[in-house]
Amino acid sequence: MTWLLIAAGGGLGAMTRYGVVMWMKRKDQPYFIATFLVNSIGSLLMGMALHLGVENTSLSAFFTIGFLGAFTTFSTFAFDVVKLIEERDFRAVLLYPLLTLFAGIILVTLGWQIFA
Repeated sequence: MTWLLIAAGGGLGAMTRYGVVMWMKRKDQPYFIATFLVNSIGSLLMGMALHLGVENTSLSAFFTIGFLGAFTTFSTFAFDVVKLIEERDFRAVLLYPLLTLFAGIILVTLGWQIFA
């Protein structure tokens, strides 16, 4: 049963991420903005979920492992940085990883504190 919950959550998370990517393309935003958004939103939601104590439950399998695991993406983040290096956009090469890291930490903390 747990495998099915993870698969269902993962499918929904991947489709949601794809929707954000398509939305950002329609808004003519740089490609890395969608990755930044999904990772930031995912960090906030992870903090909230962990504070609510969903670890080791069916909800955790569906939401944190499945949905958020597929919605957020480290590999795309890393690829975006490589693309920025190839494009010689050195300002973005410095800012994008730093902002992503700090936003993730701050938003997990905020999500954790929302229900405190």
